[in-house]
Amino acid sequence: MDDLLRDDAAAREAFRRGERWAMEAVYRSYLPLVRAVVGQGFGGFRGFASPADRDDAAQAIFAAAFEERARLAYDGLSPYGGFLRGIAHNVVRQILSKNQRFSRQPDAPHAEPPCVEASFLAGERARVLAAFRAQCTDAEREVLTRYFAEGWSEERLAEHLGQTRYRTRKTIAQLHKRMERHLRDHGFGRA
Repeated sequence: MDDLLRDDAAAREAFRRGERWAMEAVYRSYLPLVRAVVGQGFGGFRGFASPADRDDAAQAIFAAAFEERARLAYDGLSPYGGFLRGIAHNVVRQILSKNQRFSRQPDAPHAEPPCVEASFLAGERARVLAAFRAQCTDAEREVLTRYFAEGWSEERLAEHLGQTRYRTRKTIAQLHKRMERHLRDHGFGRA
């Protein structure tokens, strides 16, 4: 698959300078990727149902990607699609956390009491996750705490760890896969 910014040095440099033609080319080239992120989702997020929400999220993603800091942060070596996907995930997480419409909390204050089986399974799942956490290195536990538990952005976590966002994103993805495999091996999730 062609990658405009990785493969075309002139377009990459013009994009970094913020030249309009390069930004338009980036928008046209990577719009399908951004539409896939906002429409199909990632992780536990299943995409925005409303076309208006999808369009708003796509525009917010490109606005973040076109900021000078983001344009200059792209290294030109790795695929820009992966870099943009990371920005997209962070922007979507921000949208979801700021907008009450997307809150996962129940609206009704009179929720049914939890059933005994569900409470038992939640406790058992917590025990399995604690066992996973115990087998991780100190650095991995730091990522688990900051990113998965406290909701830090990839950018903030990368700065905290003193590494690139790309390396941080890879660490998060590897931990997520290992955690899912650990849960599956202990009877949680799909086999």
